[in-house]
Amino acid sequence: MDNRLVTLLTRGASLTRAEYRVLAHLTEHPMLVGNITVRELAQATFVSTATIMRLCQKLGFSGFSEFIWHCKQLLSDTPHIAAQAPSLPELPVLFNQFIANYQHTFQWVTQEKRQQLADLLRQKESFFLYGAGFSYLFAEYLTKKLQVLGKTAFISGPGDSRNIFLSNASRYQVFIAVSRSGETEQVLDKARIAKNVGMTIVAFTRASANTLAGMADVHFALYDEAVHFAAEAAGVTSFESNLVLLMDLLLLEATG
Repeated sequence: MDNRLVTLLTRGASLTRAEYRVLAHLTEHPMLVGNITVRELAQATFVSTATIMRLCQKLGFSGFSEFIWHCKQLLSDTPHIAAQAPSLPELPVLFNQFIANYQHTFQWVTQEKRQQLADLLRQKESFFLYGAGFSYLFAEYLTKKLQVLGKTAFISGPGDSRNIFLSNASRYQVFIAVSRSGETEQVLDKARIAKNVGMTIVAFTRASANTLAGMADVHFALYDEAVHFAAEAAGVTSFESNLVLLMDLLLLEATG
């Protein structure tokens, strides 16, 4: 809406709904002023020409021509199209905390570790991924990402027989484990086998000291605001969302 014509709307207290529609149409489309006939305006607003003439008289003009001349005078002022001021969304209180936790994680995600993963993604073709519980979802997410990149990637979890891993471990070059605690026994069992057959182990865990981190060749530690992993496993924290952000950043950096 052109705010140079808004004053016309304030003069429309006694206008009918049809008359007001005509006036609003011109304020919404100021480029029509002087370029549209009374008949064309009537067709565009679904009213009769008589309705437009009554509108002009109610606004104090002798007819359509005088009304249009007045509109042109208003539009000759410094152009200014009213725009809605961009409104910033009201962010949840925890938004900044989630971002801070992500930034905190990068105390441990060093350039050296990022380069190590990048080298693995460029040099290796076969990846075996494992996760239990919620961690399985994120191991599966990373599996799909690797497959999109053209890698051979297989996902397994506690629901699969141990023999599946024993039978296939020698076919894969890199074992990627996702475990928030780093102490889940099924994950540790597979990591030990992977280490014995010479696979490179990459682990994603919380930053506190844990067994899986000690076994990994490349360990990505994430800041976790939960006090104790066993008590807080079902709680909603920034850990999982930051884990996805970290995975995507690592993949983008490695393939960019």
